[in-house]
Amino acid sequence: MFKSLWIFAVTFAGVGLAAGADSGPSEKDEAPAALKAYAAMNYTQADKLAKQIPDTPEGQLVSGLCDLYDRSHQNIARGQQTLSKLFYNDKTPLDCRAEAGVALGRTIQLMKERRGLYGAAADRYDHIKIFDTVRQLAPDSRYDRDAFFYLMRERLEDPRRSDAAFKELEDYFRNFKGDRNLLPPLHLLAEYEYIRLRRDYKSAARHLMEGYEIGFANPNENRSGLFRLAFLYYKKLNDKPMAVKYFNEYLTRYPYSGLAVVAKRFQQELEEDGAKK
Repeated sequence: MFKSLWIFAVTFAGVGLAAGADSGPSEKDEAPAALKAYAAMNYTQADKLAKQIPDTPEGQLVSGLCDLYDRSHQNIARGQQTLSKLFYNDKTPLDCRAEAGVALGRTIQLMKERRGLYGAAADRYDHIKIFDTVRQLAPDSRYDRDAFFYLMRERLEDPRRSDAAFKELEDYFRNFKGDRNLLPPLHLLAEYEYIRLRRDYKSAARHLMEGYEIGFANPNENRSGLFRLAFLYYKKLNDKPMAVKYFNEYLTRYPYSGLAVVAKRFQQELEEDGAKK
């Protein structure tokens, strides 16, 4: 139900969420197991494991997330209430609190965008304040990145705010002090919006190149992004050396892909044009 142009996978493995200090051995075992099951989208198993540790932040987090995203027994109101209690409790471990805030804010945002379906059901919450709080709690983290991503999508939809949003987006890239591997989804957003709103292919190509050079988590995005990058340099920017570079790289890495024939044709066009000169 809750989908966006780009979907962030919830990857708990290795984030180091800790059970409470009073947790017994079984709780310590069940907490990461529940988180891993949720990350694998095995909601039935995740919910079952979470119910075995109902008094831990991890168990409550997984239960709330399953209520939001498990379509087999979805209960959005209960899930939001569970996540809200975690998020507004300053004693909740930071990772759990930030994860709860991102999920809570995103579902609220989507429900407000789809008032024809949900009406005023989410109006009791302020998703912008939630996202801003997440960013203050965990600056330069993946939670900060996710919250900022959703804020930018909303601001870029408003023509009156798009210029300020583009500036804020560029400032974010420039000032980000965290792991740069977190940034490719934002570079994809920038690529898409620069084309959609401004037909600014130069800025779009710059962001796509930066995202590609870092590497996208999804191998399919690496493949399609590389082709788009070559195409932008060739057809939109008339930068033939860069187009040749990226078409060659595409054909080297993906010689049997569905777009390899098209890439080969463009490559030949570029070679023929170069020979004429």
